[in-house]
Amino acid sequence: MMRLAIVFVTALLGATAYAETAEELVAGKVRADIDYRQLMELMGEAVGTIQRGILRENAELVAIGARMILDHPAPRHRPWTIMAPSDRNAFKQALLAFDPQLDRHAGAALEAAREADWGAALDALARLDHACIACHAGWRQRVMRTAPAP
Repeated sequence: MMRLAIVFVTALLGATAYAETAEELVAGKVRADIDYRQLMELMGEAVGTIQRGILRENAELVAIGARMILDHPAPRHRPWTIMAPSDRNAFKQALLAFDPQLDRHAGAALEAAREADWGAALDALARLDHACIACHAGWRQRVMRTAPAP
């Protein structure tokens, strides 16, 4: 429980409020015919693309990965329905905290790559990885189902 509290506080401290509610966050995205697990796979591919771009000093690869994160769709279902009902409100808050962090770090990697500042791009990637892992540490083991009915 303490680990979850630390992860959640870390997320909140780094959050920039783009949406007031998780419902607004999801409504502001294009809905795709994917479930939450598939969305996470897409996000993982995006992070990998950013990493490959940095390793190869290829700003276009970094841009492709960053755009995947910045413009990611919403799954076909409400994301919090993968959690037990007792965890849903807290998971909604985690979505509100982590989504802007991912955008901020992907955007920083993109800007650094455009300027060929590969050290700064790598630092942004490390912060992006940290945000992903922090969310997974708090929530991945609590998922009840990955593809609820639409």
